[in-house]
Amino acid sequence: MIGIVKSSLPEGRSLDACEALRSAAQKGLKGVLFNSLIDLSPALDPAELRAVRTEADRLGLYISSMLGVLNPALPFRGEAVAKAGGGDLETGVKRLVRLAADIGIHDMFFVIGMIEERFHDTVSWHDQRQSLAAMLLRCAPVLRECRSKLLLKTHEEITTSEVVSLVRTVGPDLLAIAFDPVNVVCRLEDPLEAAQRVAPYVAQVHVDDAIVRFQDGGIRRYLAPIGEGVLDWAAIMALMPDAKVWVEMHSGQFAMPIFDPAWLHAQPDIALAEYASVLAMAASFGRRAMPWNQDTPVERLPNALRRFQP
Repeated sequence: MIGIVKSSLPEGRSLDACEALRSAAQKGLKGVLFNSLIDLSPALDPAELRAVRTEADRLGLYISSMLGVLNPALPFRGEAVAKAGGGDLETGVKRLVRLAADIGIHDMFFVIGMIEERFHDTVSWHDQRQSLAAMLLRCAPVLRECRSKLLLKTHEEITTSEVVSLVRTVGPDLLAIAFDPVNVVCRLEDPLEAAQRVAPYVAQVHVDDAIVRFQDGGIRRYLAPIGEGVLDWAAIMALMPDAKVWVEMHSGQFAMPIFDPAWLHAQPDIALAEYASVLAMAASFGRRAMPWNQDTPVERLPNALRRFQP
């Protein structure tokens, strides 16, 4: 099943839900992953949500959605989800899970936050993860009632080992993984090694490509057309052949101060072999000029569709 994240469609952010479905169908895609249930209905109106489900069925498309940002220890990050719950994050999660399940969406993904959360001054990264696990366990009855599972994305702030640990803590019947391998280099992980760690728990894969380039003080991740970056997609997909595949054209370029002792000290789980692998990627690219416009990610879409569509 090859689908696309709504915001990765041409003009995707300006399309309403049904326009996005029709655009995906015209491109021969099999589904749309909406960036929020609010993309389907700004008011979260059940009738409007059902209308989108009806249009998806008419077009023969699978649909899913992002849940949002879930970080109970830093509530400002999850304001959109909390708003759905009358100001309470946990209530918002439960309401959104029920609304999604009512239209056949049982696999919403989420992230904990942004890259700076890992290095927060007052709330430790450990405490943020523990707070999340506790809240997800409190949501377990609703998830089981709805026959739903949340998917934690391998985002730029979290390592794959930490994601796997959270899945095991909460339980793989409630929590699975949305594997987004362009992000793992931000945590100095080798993408194929990372894929091997998460493979038993992966429900969906987000496809794009990236390179790593040296700059003053360290390295930076940039996005690249699929096949021109560092990801071995054939090897990755061989590890998770049953996962749903979502094309997602990323836009963030993240710096890693890999020679800063304090930055490294804050990440004691970095594996030496994978650190070396990521540096080798940067050495391979060198300091040559960036050939791809980072401000127009949709330009990479035709290449991705050629690579992943039958």
